[in-house]
Amino acid sequence: MDSLLLVPLECGWLSTSASSVVAGLDGKVDLPIPSWLVIHPSGRTLVFDTGLHEEVVNGVGARYPLMARQFESRFSSEDQVSERLQGVQIDPLEVDHIVFSHLHFDHCGGTSLIPNAQIIVQKAEWDSAHHPKLIEHEVYNPADFELGHDVAKVQGKHDIFGDGSVVCIPTPGHTAGHQSLKVNLASGPVVLTGDCVYWEQVLEGMLLPPFGFDHEMQLQSMRQLRDLRDVEGCKLLYGHDANQWAELRQTPAGIS
Repeated sequence: MDSLLLVPLECGWLSTSASSVVAGLDGKVDLPIPSWLVIHPSGRTLVFDTGLHEEVVNGVGARYPLMARQFESRFSSEDQVSERLQGVQIDPLEVDHIVFSHLHFDHCGGTSLIPNAQIIVQKAEWDSAHHPKLIEHEVYNPADFELGHDVAKVQGKHDIFGDGSVVCIPTPGHTAGHQSLKVNLASGPVVLTGDCVYWEQVLEGMLLPPFGFDHEMQLQSMRQLRDLRDVEGCKLLYGHDANQWAELRQTPAGIS
């Protein structure tokens, strides 16, 4: 392989009231739960976020009783990140890295299914995810990610492969240590925004959720992503954009 490959992996869907994720919106919204596979020309691999936990096959409340008040799930065994990886001929046991945008339940639930990878997470996020009050209120569940993996707790930008091809970019605000991922494909740079930006209209209107670690910090991060798009020419792939998700090629060919 001569260039990086980025493969979207669909790991189920959540449904919720639109106003619960973006303040002031009406109706309900369906949210794709993406994981992303990056294959480096060297053959090394990383997964950006791991989707939902296998117990969510029986509904959100099977594992997260408080979250079930807000979310309904459409999630089958075929949607588990390990199944999606095998579907594109990648052995989950041989994935080298898991990069977490953040540690909310829909982004780290499948971590146990990729047992041998090194976790790369912002130190601020790892620390926040162990805060007793946040655990009590199900903002975080360490049983999703505290599983014996080697954990690299990074601070600031982090060059994963040491060649500038895939770089973690801090985008805090949604959570204390949220990060996005810049992937320098041959066709042009792509940034996986995670939950800093749920979907395109959120960025255009600078709309915020009714919750979050720090709204002003998130706005600053959103402006940073907008500049990456408008000034540096990066393509943004948003955290839960159903319209954009429908257009992506979810095949082993991926995006290069």
